Amino acid sequence: MAGRPKSFDEDAAMNAFVDVFWTKGYGGTSVDDLQSAAGIKRGSFYASFGSKDDVFQTVMDRYWSGVTEPGLSNLEPAATALEGVASFLRHVGRFMSENPFRGCLLLSSAGTSTAKIEASEAVSERMAQLEARLTERLLTDPDLSLDRARELAAYILTILLGLNAMARTGHDGSSIQSAAECAAQSLNALSQKP
Repeated sequence: MAGRPKSFDEDAAMNAFVDVFWTKGYGGTSVDDLQSAAGIKRGSFYASFGSKDDVFQTVMDRYWSGVTEPGLSNLEPAATALEGVASFLRHVGRFMSENPFRGCLLLSSAGTSTAKIEASEAVSERMAQLEARLTERLLTDPDLSLDRARELAAYILTILLGLNAMARTGHDGSSIQSAAECAAQSLNALSQKP
């Protein structure tokens, strides 16, 4: 006997889940919040999506491909590695200014502890991937050593977390973009050997 057909759109539900986690964070989100956002019952939720941790992993993957990856594309078109990273920082500044009190789902998740190991691992893996992408791009500069590229990538992550904190606490967009611009302009000086 065949089961009843689903009466909801899984893609629309997943978009709703992204929104809930982005707004409330992992710890502040309950299964009831997710069900309510998607307009589905508990049984349908578990049957279709699994646990809260399963949904969070899928949300992080979806956010990465839909938001983070397009942002990282700003690294490539520039003529030099430092110009590419500066372009990326400016992009992040614009993005944060357009998302007051929300910032970035990935960076916000990295800035708070998650209750479950699986959720923490999903965030840690994506943050490591972000740092690796920055390091790889910086290493295309023949004047940068591996150690210096890693130091700069760590610095850039610190800036990203700071820009995210500004957005999450409601700083105005022009302040966020000014901070991103300042960081972008500091890259040339920071890339020099100490």
